[in-house]
Amino acid sequence: MNLNELLTNVDVIHHRNLDDINVDFITDDSREVKPGSMFVAVRGYEHDGHVYIDEAIQNGASVIVGEKDLELLVPYVQVRNSKKALGQILCQYYKQPSACKKVIGVTGTNGKTTTSYMLKAIFEQNNYSVGIIGTIEYFINGESRPSQNTTPGTAMLQKLLYESVDDVIIIEISSHALKQCRVEGVQLDAAIFTNLDSEHLDYHKSMTEYFESKFKIFDLLKPHGYALVNRDDEWGEKAYHLLREKGTHVYTVGTSSKADAQIHRQDTSVTLKAINTNVLLNLKMPGIHNRFNAAFSLMVGELFDLELSETVDALNHVEKVKGRFEVVNFPGNITVVVDYAHTPKGFYHCLNAVRESGANRIIHVFGFRGSRYSTKREVMMNESLKVSDYYILTFDDLNGSTEEEMRQILKYFHDHHGSSKGEVIPDRTIAIERAIKLANDGDWIIITGKGHEQYKGNFALGTKTDLETVETLMNRARQITRLS
Repeated sequence: MNLNELLTNVDVIHHRNLDDINVDFITDDSREVKPGSMFVAVRGYEHDGHVYIDEAIQNGASVIVGEKDLELLVPYVQVRNSKKALGQILCQYYKQPSACKKVIGVTGTNGKTTTSYMLKAIFEQNNYSVGIIGTIEYFINGESRPSQNTTPGTAMLQKLLYESVDDVIIIEISSHALKQCRVEGVQLDAAIFTNLDSEHLDYHKSMTEYFESKFKIFDLLKPHGYALVNRDDEWGEKAYHLLREKGTHVYTVGTSSKADAQIHRQDTSVTLKAINTNVLLNLKMPGIHNRFNAAFSLMVGELFDLELSETVDALNHVEKVKGRFEVVNFPGNITVVVDYAHTPKGFYHCLNAVRESGANRIIHVFGFRGSRYSTKREVMMNESLKVSDYYILTFDDLNGSTEEEMRQILKYFHDHHGSSKGEVIPDRTIAIERAIKLANDGDWIIITGKGHEQYKGNFALGTKTDLETVETLMNRARQITRLS
């Protein structure tokens, strides 16, 4: 494609040596550069792409884009912001792929994945083909690809949108992706803000900065796009008022009668104000947090003129989402739940969902992530102590911490909250095995923090995920039962 066409929407400061140049490939990774490529030098969180300009030229780059004032032997374009420029250039290269299909973006600390799969279910029930780009997978044109990040890098995201022939694309959009301009140029028909909880504050530094990053999702809306926010969440309420001031089409979910989709605590119904209809849900996924996820889906269904009865039927048939409240029924009337919950609110909702499901006792297996925002650990511990009957602290991801450092963290929290109600077992698989051994008839075990994610490191049972560990232990228990 012609270079001038690629630069149509880019904020260019100035350029040098630009003649009639065609670009065959665009990348921000100098290792991918081949003859005829454009290399965009992006300042990252840890690395500055400008350092790799010489390598890109040696590999055959025909044009370089960057933010610094440089004299190069190849054509160079200096731009105001190379992160934004990369997205804008790729959008032109792939012919604005999000403009010609329905695209829904979902952001928030908790609930992104479950809401995305509920949305997928309601659109498919209404005969749309649906793609998902998110934490668990990139599902495009009916084929699943492994997910590398919640939101892929700019180049991969635009390529996936271009390759998709799906009617609807649902994108989980992380705060990192919004801050790093990975979704620059993506155009949304609807943007959902589920909630905000203490998370990623090692990166964002404050809740205000975290919110401001999340709020950028609404800048991606098409002129007549819809914003949907959770008014029960204090940051959702703030988003609502800011959007009203901007004149955005904003719709709300919440337990207040002010919400456009009002969730009733006394039963499982949701009132849709616009059509004055009370919808009774019979979700297979328990907890009020999943009723919020469903309410967002109902609201989207109404805004996109989906058949309400089909939408409700689809929601009621969503049995599970990988790594989200996955239930395994163990011999001896013991129930085990695997869930991704890794924030205080996530703990609160999952543990209370287990209690509401009729647990006799709750045994909670969880840990903390190393080198992450650490002050939330106290709140997470307190949430577990409030609802669970017994805890087992174990390793989550080390994330830069040593095993000894993590052992000391677990020991500190155990020692400061009374050893009578819990214990510390660093090996995650042995911790899960211990929880199952402790459980009696009617008890529930909830294992939080990892969900669908594979373990980083080797544990005693040799398993790779929490669910795989549970299933291995269940098979052993069944074998023992048969032998006895």
